[in-house]
Amino acid sequence: MDQEILNYIVTGISVITAVIAILSVQLKNMKAILATQIIGNTLAASTYFLVGRFTGAGVSIIAVVQTVVMYFYNVKNKKPHRIVTLAFIAAYVINAALTLITVFDIFPAISAVCFALAVAQTKPIRFRFFSIWNPLCWMIYDVYAKLPVNFLMHLGIFISVIVACIRLDGFFGLIPKSKKEI
Repeated sequence: MDQEILNYIVTGISVITAVIAILSVQLKNMKAILATQIIGNTLAASTYFLVGRFTGAGVSIIAVVQTVVMYFYNVKNKKPHRIVTLAFIAAYVINAALTLITVFDIFPAISAVCFALAVAQTKPIRFRFFSIWNPLCWMIYDVYAKLPVNFLMHLGIFISVIVACIRLDGFFGLIPKSKKEI
């Protein structure tokens, strides 16, 4: 495939992924958050795969599987067993070990551990707390992978998480949301 066409495809997918990811952290319902995360991670996996960054692609594929599992726990109003979360963390670490080429390949694994903890939460406020760290690690990896659109996407997600934390969560209870709480 021509490199220029590939760049357009990756950019287009990344823009769509960015919109989905930025909107997902603004949602109030955990089921909706998880559903959008499934779509976003599927698209993210395709971008990393297309540019040959298999650590990022592997992390995103595992994230899709984990989010589907967590979605079904959420639908049943059950909290996932810790062993399930630990199994996914182990899968992320194994993926990193198998695909590690440079030191930068460790950042998707760190991000994945944050993601594993985020999607295991039953409350959106806790999801957002763990989600703050995820895009920071991906931004470092995106610079290494030479994916400026993905970098901007993760920067947008980071900003969106901060905005959601202030708007929806009172920045984890540090900022009163209304005069009644003062």
